[in-house]
Amino acid sequence: MQSQNQFALFGNAQVNEPEQNSEIKKKRDDFATEIRSKDRNAIINNKRLAQNNQNTSFQEQLSLIPQTLPFDIQQALKTQQEVLTKRTFTFEDFSDILQKIYSTDVIQLHYGVTGLRKMLSVESGAPIQQVIDANLVPKLIEIIQKEQIPQLVLEAAWALTNVASGTTQQTQSIIDKGGIYLFVKLLSSQYRDIAEQAVWAIGNIAGDCTQYRDLILRVGGVDPLITIIQNAQNKNTIKHCTWSLSNLCRGKPIPEFKYVKNALPVFCKVIIDETDPEVLTDACWAMSYLSDGDNSRLQTVIDSQVVPTLIKLLDHSSLQLVIPTLRILGNVVTGDEQQTTYVLNQGLLNKILKLLSHEKKAIRRETCWTISNITAGSSNQVSQVVRDGAILEKLFTLMTTDVEEIVRESTWAIANSTKNGSNSDIQLLVQKGLFNVFKHLLEGDDTQTMTVVLEALFNVLKRGDQDFQDDNYYLTNLEQMGVIRRIEELQKHHNQNVYQKCFNILEQYYEAESEL
Repeated sequence: MQSQNQFALFGNAQVNEPEQNSEIKKKRDDFATEIRSKDRNAIINNKRLAQNNQNTSFQEQLSLIPQTLPFDIQQALKTQQEVLTKRTFTFEDFSDILQKIYSTDVIQLHYGVTGLRKMLSVESGAPIQQVIDANLVPKLIEIIQKEQIPQLVLEAAWALTNVASGTTQQTQSIIDKGGIYLFVKLLSSQYRDIAEQAVWAIGNIAGDCTQYRDLILRVGGVDPLITIIQNAQNKNTIKHCTWSLSNLCRGKPIPEFKYVKNALPVFCKVIIDETDPEVLTDACWAMSYLSDGDNSRLQTVIDSQVVPTLIKLLDHSSLQLVIPTLRILGNVVTGDEQQTTYVLNQGLLNKILKLLSHEKKAIRRETCWTISNITAGSSNQVSQVVRDGAILEKLFTLMTTDVEEIVRESTWAIANSTKNGSNSDIQLLVQKGLFNVFKHLLEGDDTQTMTVVLEALFNVLKRGDQDFQDDNYYLTNLEQMGVIRRIEELQKHHNQNVYQKCFNILEQYYEAESEL
């Protein structure tokens, strides 16, 4: 029996409002965290320095000077290479370098290109713009295209890579001259040093902006990088290729999956096999984008056996690694019942309480988002969350004490439970103080949270109709607490969604007299 109290209903009601939660497995990216973007210049600079500080063995360098050259030329290049390796170049040498780069003498050309590369390989103040203004970009590309001497190709590609670490406008000077096609081709070079140099260039260019990233993807930049990773003989190669390939898979708007799908299992293997936090961070950020899709993608993640490793990484000390790891797991639990159950069976909930209590807001936010995807699943999955007393208590605390965005995310986690949980789970939520928390939230001023709470209350009341039949205990409880009176007041709220949710409840459970 419905209560016979009368409440006035305000406005033009839309009684048959469509279900707002029709797609409850949310993939909200309002708070998409992309740490590298704000620090791009520092990161790219560090990558360039890491590259320029690498030492290539003398034996490997010799292989880049082919024996098909006249013997005296071979010896002169080898000797000069040793000398230049130890020499420092400054901008004062620029005019001399410029003259030698345009020389027809191969020894002079080698000196000029190597000197230019070393001049650009400085921590700060690299003369990138001066190189562009001197029209050296097309000259360097010409040297690479001729493919006469591999050592010259390496030095020219290295110099262009440093140019590509500059501003977007400076990188554009390489794009305009066909640099992307050139570097993608170099990824398949038979000379390992040249191929790895192209890896750096592709990473720099793709990390500059999504437009450049997409250009690389369209000319087939992914598969050669995958081949290099799969055939890598050392950790540095894996590290650099993971970074470069990651830059091709990240960013908003996300890349078309058809171009990057082959990278998904590769990143899974990297995460399982590697221990370097930087490598893991790059791989996990890429995976956080690649795993945001349909269930077939999620199954690829599951089949790779990477989930147990991801769950262990939740204990890592690096914030930059934990956030994308959580994002991946949060994506996977948006899958079907079997996929979500698999992740839960690997022990995800054992890590949740600690993460909900993390000092960093970003971690708490991602954790609440992940829980909301679990509670959007089957009743059994909801029960695993609701019947964990410590998790439930912490969620209630976040809903009433944390900052607005955390309140909103934690409210979603509980609200989803009211739709998908069993009647006994709803009873448990009420026993643990759900109505007190909801009453508190309805006194706030965040309309998004209010809307979610009102929808959840309606869900609970409908469960009460099933459980209590003639006398809905939940309704009586809400009346005694003053929540129904608050709902009547909120009919005057300026937000249409808040008003409509209030109307739905009052129309369903009270004899309403419209004032219109």
